[in-house]
Amino acid sequence: MAIWYEREEDYEGLLNRSALWAVTYGDLMSYLVIFFLLLYASVTTRSLDLQMSLKDVEGQFGKESKVISELFSRRGIQQIAKLELREKKLRIVFNAPILFDSGSAVLKPDSFPYIIKLGQSLTELPNPIQIEGHTDNRPLVGNKAFLSNWELSAARAFAVLRALEINGVPSNRLSAIGYGEFRPIKPNDSEEGRAANRRIEVNILRLED
Repeated sequence: MAIWYEREEDYEGLLNRSALWAVTYGDLMSYLVIFFLLLYASVTTRSLDLQMSLKDVEGQFGKESKVISELFSRRGIQQIAKLELREKKLRIVFNAPILFDSGSAVLKPDSFPYIIKLGQSLTELPNPIQIEGHTDNRPLVGNKAFLSNWELSAARAFAVLRALEINGVPSNRLSAIGYGEFRPIKPNDSEEGRAANRRIEVNILRLED
């Protein structure tokens, strides 16, 4: 059924409103496409970073790199830890809140599945493994279990050592040490810096040739 317009201006107004709606819709679709492209790029970049790290590991750690690759790509450790390559060791860094409550050296139940996977993977390696405990510089107040950050960091490192030992890592390849507040990786003048300094490092030492 044909629609007749009494005035030409009414017809032109309708066309203009339709065109505006189409432009708005087109802009919305463009923004959505850009958003998903940025999201995809972010995920891809993280994946590439991990692949590059594992490639570096392969170059310096040889056959052990297969175990580390599986640990991060298939066993999900990357969800709660990060991988750092140093000259003579491979460092797996856990921020303390992931493994321990504030002021505590008891592993949180939520961390058990990851510690079990970590232990099972490390049993396949011949490398020495050193666990380091670190804290921020805030003094322990009202903590009856530990008199200092030094003691707390050492107890946390030993708790991780015992968990790895229970899950199959030979005792003669394990060691633990607490550094307290004395080896920060960031300044302790902000909450972000203090959070980064509260950490557990599982160091896989490179075998000497």
